[in-house]
Amino acid sequence: MRWLSCLVWPGEGDRQERLARAVALARRDPPVVHRGDLLTDLPALAAQAPADATLVVYHTSVLTYVAPDERWRFFSAVGELGAVWLSNEVPGVVPGVQSAAREESAALLVRDGRLPLAHTDPHGTWLRWLG
Repeated sequence: MRWLSCLVWPGEGDRQERLARAVALARRDPPVVHRGDLLTDLPALAAQAPADATLVVYHTSVLTYVAPDERWRFFSAVGELGAVWLSNEVPGVVPGVQSAAREESAALLVRDGRLPLAHTDPHGTWLRWLG
C-alpha cells in the first residue's frame, strides 16, 4: 500500500484520498492477489475461475512495459481463454486498434482487442465514451 501511495504525484490530493478510501475498503474485504507473470501464468490462473463465471481480463497501462515482440504471447493467451478482455492502454499498444485521442496522453479502453469503447485518463481521472 505504501508503494501505491508513492505513485501518486505531488499536488494530486484527490487521488491520494481515493487511494486511502480504496485501501480501507480492501482491508475490510481483502481481494485475492496472485503474484505471477502475465505472459506465462494467465491460463493457469484463469482455470481457477468457477465454470459458470464470466471471466473478465482487465489491465491498464501494463503492456507498455512488455517488449513489443513479446506482447503476442499475452494476446494469444487471452484469446484462448474465451474471456471478456478489457484493455486500457495508450493507442498503438494493442495491435490493430488505433484512435485519434482528443487529449494528449489519453489511453484507449478496448474490448476484446478490437472494439474501442472510450478515451481515458491513464490514471483514472476521467473517461469519455466513444459514440
